[in-house]
Amino acid sequence: MLLTHEVKDYAPWRKVYDAGEPLRKASNINMLAVYTSVDNPNKLTLIGEVASMEAMQAFMQNPQLAKDMEAAGVISKPEITVLKKM
Repeated sequence: MLLTHEVKDYAPWRKVYDAGEPLRKASNINMLAVYTSVDNPNKLTLIGEVASMEAMQAFMQNPQLAKDMEAAGVISKPEITVLKKM
């Protein structure tokens, strides 16, 4: 899975992101890495593993995630690509 979005400020976002590990774990989402754009340190790409497309959709619709994203200062709609390992 690749997830890209922009945030107001990376440092406060990272604190909320780190605190969200229990929610990700409960949703079978395993985040592997966080990258920032070389042109914009507040444009993030996250790489992770997800059990299924259904698990990803359920995670993205979780009301707690919406609250966390707002608190973290996410300012763009996430772009998500789910990939299948070959």
